[in-house]
Amino acid sequence: MKHNKPQIYTLNCRSWIGNLSKKSIKVQQPKCEKCNRALKEEIKYSKVVLEAEKYNGEDWASASGLLMVTQKLYEALMLGGIKGFAPLKVKKVPFKYTALDIKTIPDFVYLAILSPAIRNIPIACDYTGICEGCNLTLNKYNEEKSQLIMRKTTENPINLQVYADTYENADIFNFTDHGEIGVTQKFLDVIKDFNCPDAVIIPAEWI
Repeated sequence: MKHNKPQIYTLNCRSWIGNLSKKSIKVQQPKCEKCNRALKEEIKYSKVVLEAEKYNGEDWASASGLLMVTQKLYEALMLGGIKGFAPLKVKKVPFKYTALDIKTIPDFVYLAILSPAIRNIPIACDYTGICEGCNLTLNKYNEEKSQLIMRKTTENPINLQVYADTYENADIFNFTDHGEIGVTQKFLDVIKDFNCPDAVIIPAEWI
């Protein structure tokens, strides 16, 4: 299929500096009346409180499936014209069992990914059909495939197949049936000049 779309990738940021506090507020997603699946129509969190445990100069970090970047990297993303997210300030608090001085950690921004999510062919479950309500895939849990929801390595990668006609020109986005986020080459070109360790980045394919 011919298209004029950018190269895209699946991204799993495995850089960790702490966990989300219970004071973080997760946004309730609407559910399909037919299949009861949660529809990714809202940002994932409306308030982010990070209980920091360590910091070694990283410009990004992940916790509970959300991506946070330093103010410095956020400004570079904005300068680079990166689209697809709303910036939300991350409140930092020290984890009660750490001696970390919270003042040594720079300000972080949560990249709250906007809707819509892009449709894809699932790789982390068994496909069983299409829901008449939401028109999304019906899937059956597969324990062996479930390891592909958030991949820990690029070894023997499976390239996620993504429907080109559902893409709306964002540089960072969610998928309807995949746990990792999607990013464009434009996004990767910005972060390459920053300290962004522990990334599992695998090319995806348009269909």
